[in-house]
Amino acid sequence: MSQVKNSDELRTRLMQDSGEDILAFGWGVIGMKNVFVGLTPTALFIEYVSFSGSMKETKRIALEELIFAFAQKGDASTPGLMKWNYQSRVTEGLTGTLLYKENLGKLTHILFRKIPNHETNDKAPFRITEKLSAIKPALVYMPDLKSMRDKQTKGGCFRRFAVISLVVTVVLTTVFMFAAGGDWGQSATIGIAAGVILGAVFAPLIPIFKRMITGQG
Repeated sequence: MSQVKNSDELRTRLMQDSGEDILAFGWGVIGMKNVFVGLTPTALFIEYVSFSGSMKETKRIALEELIFAFAQKGDASTPGLMKWNYQSRVTEGLTGTLLYKENLGKLTHILFRKIPNHETNDKAPFRITEKLSAIKPALVYMPDLKSMRDKQTKGGCFRRFAVISLVVTVVLTTVFMFAAGGDWGQSATIGIAAGVILGAVFAPLIPIFKRMITGQG
């Protein structure tokens, strides 16, 4: 982000773009999108930016439109079972998440990493909620995240299973058919077995991957 070199420049930019005083701020990501985040006395201001630092769009969420905001250590969008290796644990210790939900929006995760080191950037969610609690203390609390997650229905899970199984079966059957010199029976058996197994494994995980990619849900 060539246009923002340190925390002073980030705060100045957010003040100019929001037109308000900035009480707390940080540089995070919502899914795969870079965002500059600032808390003003009246709103949560989010500026979506390109990798070069150019503004793409802005979003101003008035505090009256917020249902809650909460800061959590680590990456709250990723289940604990997916943080199984040492590298993931180290990364977990260098990140923080700001979770919030507005009246008509989905549960949103803004992930703040230690790098760039703008005022210990991974602590930005805690600074934001600390300042927010001084203005609107009723908004800062740990919600029941499970009840706010997008609900996964049996029908939706079965549809994902069917699509994944079908695609994997067709692809692998074709690949093994050519490898086996045109033996359709053996190729189809391998393809179907692999399709069923991969479908059963990945179908329930699609909503989780979607949440990690979009930062919402």
